Amino acid sequence: MAAAGGCAPMVAQAPFPARADTVVPGDLLGPFDGQVVDAVSGKPVAGAIVQASWSFETGRGLTAPAGGHVQTVATDGEGKYEIDRLSDLPSARSRVNGVAVVIYQRGYVAYRSDRLFDNALGGARSRHDFSQRNNVAKMERWSGAYSHVKHVRFVGGTSTLRRALGSEVVEASLELTSGRVAAAPAGEPEGTAPLDASGLLSIDELRAVTGYIGPFAIEKLGDLPTTGSYDSRHFKATGRAESYDAALRVWRTSPTAAEARYAKLLAEVPHAEAKDEMADRSLRGRDGRIIAVAALDRAHGVVIELTCGLDQCRDANQAAALLRRVMSRADRLGSPGIKTTEEPATEGAPEESPKSPSTPNSPSSVEPKAAEPDTTPPPAPSEDKPFQLKRPEMKR
Repeated sequence: MAAAGGCAPMVAQAPFPARADTVVPGDLLGPFDGQVVDAVSGKPVAGAIVQASWSFETGRGLTAPAGGHVQTVATDGEGKYEIDRLSDLPSARSRVNGVAVVIYQRGYVAYRSDRLFDNALGGARSRHDFSQRNNVAKMERWSGAYSHVKHVRFVGGTSTLRRALGSEVVEASLELTSGRVAAAPAGEPEGTAPLDASGLLSIDELRAVTGYIGPFAIEKLGDLPTTGSYDSRHFKATGRAESYDAALRVWRTSPTAAEARYAKLLAEVPHAEAKDEMADRSLRGRDGRIIAVAALDRAHGVVIELTCGLDQCRDANQAAALLRRVMSRADRLGSPGIKTTEEPATEGAPEESPKSPSTPNSPSSVEPKAAEPDTTPPPAPSEDKPFQLKRPEMKR
């Protein structure tokens, strides 16, 4: 803790920098300023609610909450905001232990200074690109595949934000009572065949690369439902910590949208570095004991991210070796936007069909064969706008 001066309360060190171009820590007390823009178009977002919430605590060793303070402003016509330095300080017996800046505008995924919205976890992943001054808050457009329940919980805030969230609260109630499945992302044709990533990596191949011999269960990740442009696989090590897990997230879309998707990963994966060691472009990143590698295959409109715990993959080189195998099969995913017109596969379908999902805890040593190419010309794909990108956590 650092003293604010004299008999003033103690103030914790800020986890964010003073500016984006410096490593000098910011000041929890403020002031804060920046601009809110659309993440795709770069245009300013006017009239967005920007709220700073400070929290206080008291006690030594065993601490307890001691109240807080809130300031709320709105962005101007250029999407800019300014929040004054905290003046309503707690008593000298208390400490300022944190601040969160929340930005909300209907039609967008809310922006928080402390964490990113994760449709799987409701926003449990830390943000690393916020700065106290001259901050640029890029707002992602809302997707129909996101959960309003998780989003409302993620936003939090005081009465001003709750009033702005009014229509979303109604949607969240309907989501809870009806249990309805989220709609397909905007621009994805009705009847689009769901993407199937089951043939990209088998348990046997995972074991062959990492040397791990324990059992796995194969599940879907909990971030988004499978659609025509997204699928996932979670190789969950039975009875082990998440650092033994591995996971795939797969997007298949237009070449332009795939490039945009990869750019978001490069910007948001913790400690990401461009390596360009496979496919058209590739990166490596790391968050604690989780390694992340991702690659772009522009010709097929495919982006694949692989995450692997350090007790499964010993290092980033091993994770990259896994991803190379996966990327070599990107052409098996076909083209986006093809409607389902074929009869479903029968129970006796061969295991090598890429549409036959792996069975948990029973790895197959038969490598899937590529599906025959579909000669039906697909409709022009639209650039999907899924949720704020981030490396999937291993705990699902």
